[in-house]
Amino acid sequence: MQKTNYLKLQDLIDSIITSIISDSWRKRSIMVLSLLIGFYFTNSLLSFLLDKSVNTILLAILIVIIMELSIRLSLISQFSKLSIIIISINNFRIGSTYALILEAFKLGS
Repeated sequence: MQKTNYLKLQDLIDSIITSIISDSWRKRSIMVLSLLIGFYFTNSLLSFLLDKSVNTILLAILIVIIMELSIRLSLISQFSKLSIIIISINNFRIGSTYALILEAFKLGS
């Protein structure tokens, strides 16, 4: 059969879904927990600091800088043993980004 773009896309989607399903429960639970912990940590930190007299723009910039540093560190490190740690740091970052954007929508800015 000819290898068309549609078949390439179908193979790509199949490999992604298979890799998600075939992961162990330990890895999936760590990924979900790190996502939720990142959301909770950032949401509670923002709620606490918004009550104080802290410049919120500088706080948001600081959180974004920390997220960018975590991206750079995960790109630099190429340890296959620490892949679950890097995945959990990345999911923590995704959860905190979601909390930051959700807080910005709640404040209307």
